[in-house]
Amino acid sequence: MANLEYVAEALRTRRRQLQPEDVGLARGRRRRTPGLRREEAAELCSISPGYYTRLERHRGAPHPSAATLAGIARGLRFTRAERDRLFAAAGYRGGEHLCAHVDPGVMLVLDRLAETPAHVVGPAGEVLRQTPASRALLGDLTVHTGWARSGYYRWFLEPGERQRYAAEEHPRIGAEIVAGLRRSVEQGHCGAELLATMLRQRSPEFTRLWADGAPPPATATTRRFLHPAVGVIDLRREVLEVDASGQRLVVYYPAPGSTDDTSVQLSTVIGHQRFP
Repeated sequence: MANLEYVAEALRTRRRQLQPEDVGLARGRRRRTPGLRREEAAELCSISPGYYTRLERHRGAPHPSAATLAGIARGLRFTRAERDRLFAAAGYRGGEHLCAHVDPGVMLVLDRLAETPAHVVGPAGEVLRQTPASRALLGDLTVHTGWARSGYYRWFLEPGERQRYAAEEHPRIGAEIVAGLRRSVEQGHCGAELLATMLRQRSPEFTRLWADGAPPPATATTRRFLHPAVGVIDLRREVLEVDASGQRLVVYYPAPGSTDDTSVQLSTVIGHQRFP
């Protein structure tokens, strides 16, 4: 039996606890609301202000989907335990939607990296959270649905995915993806085995690389991007393991004072340009 009153209370409590600076927002001078405003919370959760308000007041809101709850848990910085209680109260038990949760500490790091291209990637290649600079460089990678949520899927089955990277990068990126997915399968991470099976059925290139069984290539420390408005941008890359869930924090940064540093700043000013 779903307990949506618990969900409503959890939303009210967390919204009042969170301060604007906790989530990368400006406080402003005329803030009278304790914590966040409802419209701010709704934006963080990627839902409409009206729907958020109905959920919080427990008045006439449709039953939230698992995807909606996952967005709420991420946006309002729930811990894993709090997220699990939220899902249980809404009548959900387990499932891969729980694997999309990003720890509040990692969210805080991303908030502090707002002007740096950075994102959190799940074990099946799905981007779970991006900084504004990452969206400006790569586009919004969180909008995809179904299999296309996985960047691994898009790399092998959607040709347009490769257009943002220089052609000489493609062989290495493909090998890195296969090695990363193989590691996720071996560690039993969410969705990895199902994705690998599907790619072996549909992508000859993936099948060849998977069967090759070559050791993982050394992780490239640089990437060459092709931005539709700025042009070629060479960035250094750091990949950090977040926790045992298989999530990784990927950070791109230019050499200080380089033309690439200027290009990253310019791409952020221009904003997201739609890739073909």
